[in-house]
Amino acid sequence: MKTLPHLTLALAAVLLAGLATAPQAAAYSWGGKLDELIVAERTADGMALAQPKADHPLYYVAFDGGYIEEGDPIAGEKPPSPGVVAQALRQALATQGYQEATAQAAPSLVITYHWGVLHRDTHQVRSPFKMEPNLKARINLVATKRYAERMETDIMDRRQPTLVHIPILDPREQELLQLLPDDHYFVIVSAYDYAALTRRETKLLWHVKASTRSAGASMEEALPTLLQGAAPYFGQQLADSLFLRTPVVPVAQSAAAAATAPALALPPEWAGQLDQPTLRGLLQDEHTRFSGVYPDEAKAVSLPAMPPPAAPSAQSYLPAALAGRITAYQQEKAALQDALAARIKAHAPGADTRQAIDAFNQENAARIAALSTEREAIRSELAKLAAANTDPAAGKSLNTLLKDFAEGMQAMN
Repeated sequence: MKTLPHLTLALAAVLLAGLATAPQAAAYSWGGKLDELIVAERTADGMALAQPKADHPLYYVAFDGGYIEEGDPIAGEKPPSPGVVAQALRQALATQGYQEATAQAAPSLVITYHWGVLHRDTHQVRSPFKMEPNLKARINLVATKRYAERMETDIMDRRQPTLVHIPILDPREQELLQLLPDDHYFVIVSAYDYAALTRRETKLLWHVKASTRSAGASMEEALPTLLQGAAPYFGQQLADSLFLRTPVVPVAQSAAAAATAPALALPPEWAGQLDQPTLRGLLQDEHTRFSGVYPDEAKAVSLPAMPPPAAPSAQSYLPAALAGRITAYQQEKAALQDALAARIKAHAPGADTRQAIDAFNQENAARIAALSTEREAIRSELAKLAAANTDPAAGKSLNTLLKDFAEGMQAMN
């Protein structure tokens, strides 16, 4: 008769036998669609972050953490160009209300992204005491934090020769375990608090991990497609990994879009304020963890050249709430001015133009009055801030900004 430990190991072997076959839900579909798996999670800080909208976007600067190809080497991998991935990410973010920062629009997010393919690494030594990085990376790619912790514990328990019980696996955990032997194309997108990184702090807000089995798919079409499918889950919280089917983005289409698109912008007004050693360390740490390699085997990650910090602008001295009000005021004013310009474009100079302006002011009297009231409120706040500020540079900048709000606005001219 077998002893209990031997019986336990035998039953554990039966449970592990299912790892040889992955569930159909994670396989590549040949019907012009890609079956992908999404993991979307937010931190406590991310939960407090308002979701972007078309009329109230969140602005970001983005950094490419680099291509990853780790595990047992497989010939024939052909990754897309970094430009293709960057453009696909830009488009995916834009559909959800995330916009690139400009000189006039300060970022609130730093977006990092890593992409490539992850294979099993049969050369990493299995230990009954510590999980190998490759297996840990593959688990974290397909499972939420809750399930990843359970899977890691169960796998390590099975390695113990004196185990006297078998962990009870629920169906979802078994399904996720069956994904682990597969090779996966993936994209991982993470969002960090921009202001914290200017203070040498890394504050993760959310991340989204999108992956698909590499069998039957090309990486060139898989990665843009993964980003397209993952877009609705940026900044969201999913209780569990989600399987979905996304129409494949043709290689020619994504390459053409990338060829005509500008590089992801790094405005000097904002990118130069980030602490570069902190940012480089963040990207290096992510790249190492997502690659599933030991730290001493990690490949160095290069940071894009960033301009030196620009001279502080007046808005850099403002509280975040006041800066947001000023931005909203400027956007509303610009919208009214654009609408007025469009109204009078077809009129000849003279009486017709004056009548068009008067009609516009009458139709938009409520908006103009609200804008005028907000202008006066902002001016009052700026005056208080300038009077209380003891920094000469800040005082000079605030006084310059205050002049822009010194005159009331009764109508559009």
